[in-house]
Amino acid sequence: MRVLLVGNAGERYFGERFYGVEHKLANGFTRNGHVTHFFSDRDVARNGTLFRSSRAGRGVANARFRDVVRNFRPEMIVIVHSSLISTETFAEARQLAPGARLAQFCVDPLFRAVNVDFLSDRARTVDATFVTTAGAALARFSTATNVSGYIPNPVDASIECGRAFERDDQAFDVFFAANASGDRPDDPRRTTPRLIAATEASLDCHGFDGRPPLFGHAYFRALADARMALNINSDRAETAQARAPAEQLYLYNSDRISQLMGCGLLTLSFRVNQLMELFDEDREMVFVETPEEMRDAVLRFRRDDSRRRAIGEAGWRKSHAHLNERLVARFIEEVTFRRPLSHPYLWPTKLW
Repeated sequence: MRVLLVGNAGERYFGERFYGVEHKLANGFTRNGHVTHFFSDRDVARNGTLFRSSRAGRGVANARFRDVVRNFRPEMIVIVHSSLISTETFAEARQLAPGARLAQFCVDPLFRAVNVDFLSDRARTVDATFVTTAGAALARFSTATNVSGYIPNPVDASIECGRAFERDDQAFDVFFAANASGDRPDDPRRTTPRLIAATEASLDCHGFDGRPPLFGHAYFRALADARMALNINSDRAETAQARAPAEQLYLYNSDRISQLMGCGLLTLSFRVNQLMELFDEDREMVFVETPEEMRDAVLRFRRDDSRRRAIGEAGWRKSHAHLNERLVARFIEEVTFRRPLSHPYLWPTKLW
């Protein structure tokens, strides 16, 4: 099958975003036996104007997308955070490639209205919507022609190739990276690492308190040099008066989870997202309620390295076996074409 994947290849980052979900999905479809063409809307837009502006190049990107559809004649179009190609242009693609099925994929949270609006607009054109949030929150995207379902952040063995559980010589006990440079004083993405930093545990942090974010090979090198990792999502950093409702947090997680688990670090996560439905508690992942509990868990496993390594390995094995890019791509294909599921997928498969 010919698959056209529309997303951001990140050419302007010169390789430092090579582990983006778009690249993993492209790998998954290709490894499942499909020919996959990657159309990077933002790069085409920037390259299409003298000003190197994606906004100014929106018209160029839409025109070039139509050219690609004419030339490639995809049987399936998968839209991954493509904001520059209009919903009307995607609708036109159906006429340019008769019989093509369309799917959209979103890894961003549903407690931000801009994501809901974007998905709702595309839902009137696509055949299937996939979000890294599960449950009833997806019902709002369902239409007479579109179904909505949960999809996990995929792990890709060609990208997440670390095995932290095989080592005990790492320089740091704990790794954490986030874009948490805001000024909210009680942001747990900052307060939790600070609690841990005040103990004897060694901590490697990036993306807040004056530390720049970490990308590319340097990011994976840092992952390899730590025993444990904190999985703290932005849902824990909304304003205290406007915390996201539970239905918008169910199984939600940024793609951080695939990088941490996929590289074999013992991963500590808050219970609010209910990831214990995917990973066995204290066997494949460690779950806590509060920042203080997370600090205490770090210290406990710092003293019990054999247990740390056992949990890290178990989570790594489950992630690579059951949440990999090939299974995620297969699920997207089967749902989009309304085919019976061919695999007992680990994640919730109910469609809305």
